[in-house]
Amino acid sequence: MDYTITNNAKLLDALLDALNRHHEEPGVAAALDDLNSAKFNYVQRSIDHMMNALVLTIYDLLVHPPSKELQDELRSIIHQFVTGIFQAGSRMSDLSRQYEASGGKLLSDEEILAEVHERRGGSRT
Repeated sequence: MDYTITNNAKLLDALLDALNRHHEEPGVAAALDDLNSAKFNYVQRSIDHMMNALVLTIYDLLVHPPSKELQDELRSIIHQFVTGIFQAGSRMSDLSRQYEASGGKLLSDEEILAEVHERRGGSRT
C-alpha cells in the first residue's frame, strides 16, 4: 500500500502545527494561511494551486524570516521527513529480502506490469 499521501499530509500537519504555535510572529499568520491552502489543494488533488500556495508560504517566510525557534522546529520537521524518504528504499529492499527468504517468489518487471495492468482493469494489447 502506498502511504505517500498520508505521509505528505502528516508533514503538512506538522508544519501547520509549528506555524500555529508561532502565529504571532510577523509573516507567520500569512504563511499559515497559505500552507493551509496548500494542504487543502493537495487533498483536493489540485496540484497547480497547491504549488502556488507552497510558493506563497515560502515567500511569506523569506520576506519575514521566522524566529530561530521556529526555524529550528521547521528544520527538524523537514529533516525527519527527508530521513524517511531516504530510508524508504532500504526498507523496501529489506522487505523484499525477507519475503524471498520466507519462500516468496519475487516478480519480474513484466509480471509486475501485468499485475498493475490487471488491477487497473485494462486490457492488454
